[in-house]
Amino acid sequence: MSRKDRSSKKISTAPIHEFGSNPFASLDGSGLPEALPEPKHEIKVSVKEEESKLGNGERLEIRREKTGRGGKTVTTVRGIPPGLGKEKKEKLLKHMKNTLGTGGTWSGLDMELQGDRRAEVLEWMKAMGFRPVLAGG
Repeated sequence: MSRKDRSSKKISTAPIHEFGSNPFASLDGSGLPEALPEPKHEIKVSVKEEESKLGNGERLEIRREKTGRGGKTVTTVRGIPPGLGKEKKEKLLKHMKNTLGTGGTWSGLDMELQGDRRAEVLEWMKAMGFRPVLAGG
């Protein structure tokens, strides 16, 4: 390949003299759908009649904890009455985990959910008949 052939295939690197030129200006946007509005995340708590009476006005503390967990954030719920029964507690936790899309477990009498889910848990517990309070920092 001769030197003349190579120079004819090179792309021009001359600067564009138009400041603020838009490379997409020549594209036609007709026929494209309008931008969709951002969805508002509303928590839909479906509470059965039997589950809505679980709280009886009991006070719960909802905290965000990070200490001693390797930097991971965990939402803890303290103050759940021990007389609730293991079956009801497990059912409550499973329903919350499925709806919120997160993991969780029981640690003694405290419920632990992965991530910072304080606002969602607060709404949940209000719907269940508890009197939740955001505690800690």
